[in-house]
Amino acid sequence: MLLSNDNAKIKTARALLSKKGRDQYGMFLAEGEILVKEYLTYSDFIAYILISENASHNLPDMASFEHYLVKDSVFNTISSTQNSQGILAVVRKRTYDMAEIASSELIFFADAIQDPGNMGTIIRSCDAFGAKSIIYNKGCVDIFNPKTIRASMGSLNRLSHIRTESNTETLKTLTDNGYTIFSAVVDSNVYLESIKEFQKAVIVVGNESKGIDKDIISKSDISFSIKMNGSIESLNAGVAASICLYHFARIARH
Repeated sequence: MLLSNDNAKIKTARALLSKKGRDQYGMFLAEGEILVKEYLTYSDFIAYILISENASHNLPDMASFEHYLVKDSVFNTISSTQNSQGILAVVRKRTYDMAEIASSELIFFADAIQDPGNMGTIIRSCDAFGAKSIIYNKGCVDIFNPKTIRASMGSLNRLSHIRTESNTETLKTLTDNGYTIFSAVVDSNVYLESIKEFQKAVIVVGNESKGIDKDIISKSDISFSIKMNGSIESLNAGVAASICLYHFARIARH
C-alpha cells in the first residue's frame, strides 16, 4: 500500500492535476469507475492504477495492470472530485498527425472553447455523431483537463485529436484536402437547416462569449446560424456544437 504523499507514483499523479504536469509527463488522469473501465480496454496506454484503500469496485481483473492500493488520506490529495469513487488511472497520451485527422469526412474545430465541461460535451457529441477527428487551438482548455476527461466519458479514446498552433495554416491544409469549412455564428442569414449536403466538412464553433475568431470566419466557406424561436441570443457552446453535429450526421446518412 502507498502510504506517503512523497511516493513517486503519488507525486506524478498529483502533478497531472495541472496542465504543466500533463505536458511534462505526457500523461493524464482518468478518475472514476466508468472511466477506468473505458481506459482498461486500451491497455497499452495505462501507466498504472491507484485505488483508495476502502474503495469497493466492480472492475475487471486488474492482475495484468500495474496497480496500487493507496491510503485514503493520500488518495484524496490526487482526486479532483468532491465525491470520489476511490479509483483512478494514470493514462499515457496518444499523439496524432494531420493525416490521421484528415481521415474523417467530418471534423470538428474548437476555437477557444474555455469551459472544460463544454469541451467534454463536444468530445462526446463528436463520438456520438461520427465526427472522428477534433482540432482545438491554443485558446482552448486543455482537452486532458480532469473535468474535460470526466465530461467526455471516455469518448476521447475513439477520436483523433490535435492541437493547432496556427488557425490559418490548418484551415488551408484542410481546404487543400477538399474540406468545406462551416462556421457557426450568431448573425448569419444562412441557417443550419439549409445545409443539405457535404462531401468533407469541418464544423467550427467558437468561444463561449466572443464566438469564432474573425480571421477564421473570413477563411470559412459558409457561415451559418442556428435558428431559434425564443428570446435568447446564443446557445451554450456545447449545446450549439451538439446540434450542429447532429444535423451534419443526419444529412451524411442521406
